[in-house]
Amino acid sequence: MYFCVIMDAEKKRTITAAALITVSLALLAAAVWLFLAHRPPMPQGPPPGGPGPGGRPPMMIEEKMAIISAMVVCMTLCVVSAVRLLRRRPAPSLSAAAPDAIRFKVDYKTVTVPLADIRYIESMSEYVKIFLEGREEPLVVLYSLKRLEQELPSSRFIRIHRSYIVALDRVRASSATTAVLDGDVILPVGASYRAAFRSYFPAR
Repeated sequence: MYFCVIMDAEKKRTITAAALITVSLALLAAAVWLFLAHRPPMPQGPPPGGPGPGGRPPMMIEEKMAIISAMVVCMTLCVVSAVRLLRRRPAPSLSAAAPDAIRFKVDYKTVTVPLADIRYIESMSEYVKIFLEGREEPLVVLYSLKRLEQELPSSRFIRIHRSYIVALDRVRASSATTAVLDGDVILPVGASYRAAFRSYFPAR
């Protein structure tokens, strides 16, 4: 169902973008035609500067340029809107089920890590160390902590330091500057992360 909703939204954006591009091309063609069009011939009877055929004065160059400028502005707005529509990504559905595991490439194979087993994650340059329940040694994978922070559900994990992400259900105690996890693991809470951390665990 979620996939169908995304496809429908993508289709609507594509159709709208195509319509905007079509309008912009039509405006471009009209502007070029108007720019290249000659002034209508003056009738023999009226004096110079008098009304043209049908009683209307011929279009002056200033009027042409004003109309062409307006067309160019509208054309630009249509193109910009079309590009933004095509580049826009579908918003995640609030009803989409949160993942219960995350997968990593380790030694040319895929390792599936249940989120419930993750205690905390430590950054180590270009790698991260994932400390798991029931495993003495951490799982080391080539991954950035920032990317992992974006992929882990915020309802279950929180970043507390530039080097650490912790599972919320693993925090047993806290202070203004530290988080104590099960197993008596004490981790620092960075200054820029304290406000968010305290909203979950008020310092005591």
